[in-house]
Amino acid sequence: MKFVPVRKADRVLSVLLVFADVLAIPAAFILTWFLRTSVLRTILPEFHHSFNTYIMVLPVVALLWLISFAGTGLYKPKRYLGSLGELQKLMKAIVYLAIALMAASYLVRMDYSRIMLFMFIGISIPVATATRFVGRRIAQIIAPLREVPKILVVGTGEVASRVISALLKLPGKAPEIIGIVSPRNTANDEFKGIPIVASLADMVEQIRILKVDEVFFAAPELNRSEMLSIISNVTGNEVHFRLVTDLFEIALGGTDLDDLVKLPIIEIGYGEPGTLHRITKRTTDILISIFLAMFLFPLMAVLYLILLAAGKGSPIFKQRRVGLKGKEFTLLKFRTMKPDSHEYEVAPMSMDDTRVTRTGKFLRRTSLDELPQLFNIIRGEMSLVGPRPEMTFIVKEYNAWQRHRLDVKPGLTGMWQIMGRKELPLHDNLEYDYYYIRNQSLMLDFTILMKTLVTIFRGRGAY
Repeated sequence: MKFVPVRKADRVLSVLLVFADVLAIPAAFILTWFLRTSVLRTILPEFHHSFNTYIMVLPVVALLWLISFAGTGLYKPKRYLGSLGELQKLMKAIVYLAIALMAASYLVRMDYSRIMLFMFIGISIPVATATRFVGRRIAQIIAPLREVPKILVVGTGEVASRVISALLKLPGKAPEIIGIVSPRNTANDEFKGIPIVASLADMVEQIRILKVDEVFFAAPELNRSEMLSIISNVTGNEVHFRLVTDLFEIALGGTDLDDLVKLPIIEIGYGEPGTLHRITKRTTDILISIFLAMFLFPLMAVLYLILLAAGKGSPIFKQRRVGLKGKEFTLLKFRTMKPDSHEYEVAPMSMDDTRVTRTGKFLRRTSLDELPQLFNIIRGEMSLVGPRPEMTFIVKEYNAWQRHRLDVKPGLTGMWQIMGRKELPLHDNLEYDYYYIRNQSLMLDFTILMKTLVTIFRGRGAY
């Protein structure tokens, strides 16, 4: 049997899980209809709706189903789920689906049977569980991984020890931990009975030689920049990287956890999502930006006239920024700072900054100063979501992994904005952007856009 790389197996599994749900939707509906109109017909209240009435809304149900399931991470390939891991996510997604269906029914003013709805929701759980189980088995046949993946653990401390113990306790055959990477020089030849095969300096080469499938970073003392540099130096996209973080970091907010025997795991991801993703993302950018530009044009016109009447320089501030593949473009913003402020000075870090005009404070607090960038998006220079575009002199100082920010179009909003906005200096917090680049998805973009609206509404960190 020819085994495939982890990334290909993950891609096949994700596609088959979506396909399994697409099959589960009509299967659950047909079963629900049969039970409602035949088996339980004499027990339940009289039912007069036609079969076609429900068939017509099935595409809407399918769309809400896929959104709910994607939002709870059910299309992310997880090989280390706990015994109830997927079932818990499935129950959560079904609850979201039920709420969405009830809301949709109310909005269209259609009196669909509530009994049918709740029966469909209840039947969906076992049907989806069964179809997804079959989907996973087919994925193993089409794109089989090694029976046990080859794993490299980075760290020789308590966290690494917990990772090793957790991996060895996984149900089924334990994965092959082929070696340990010591984050600091040590005279020891092994750790927990596993050979130390590399130091950080030669780790990249050892990943290639040992044909590693997965790497667990389990060394809290490891410098994040150094870790990301190692990841960026691994050629290809077939190695699965995971970061074992600490509970304090999780408590500070928003860590997405895998369920590896309840260890806090962050999936660092692969990057390069593919042609279909790029086409869909660009189409979405164009449609939403054109709609927003038309809808908000009266507001932008009023803001333009107010700034023009203030007489403090051109209402539109233009600045050269670096975009996709290092190509420079002209960023557009409403002017918020006094005309005598230097064009490339460090951005304000406080509302008390004397360079910001009175109108500018309002624009920056509400992020209305960013509205002209909708035209940057329409022109193809930016995207709705992505790393924020930086100035040329800062990009010139990027190291190898930081330059990966230029692998995608800069965005109107991104991870940096929702995690802290101006409370976090852009050039000192590129880890968020690196995470985004390696985990690109339309669902992640949607989540960032929604959280951006909440952050703007709260006015947090906008200077």
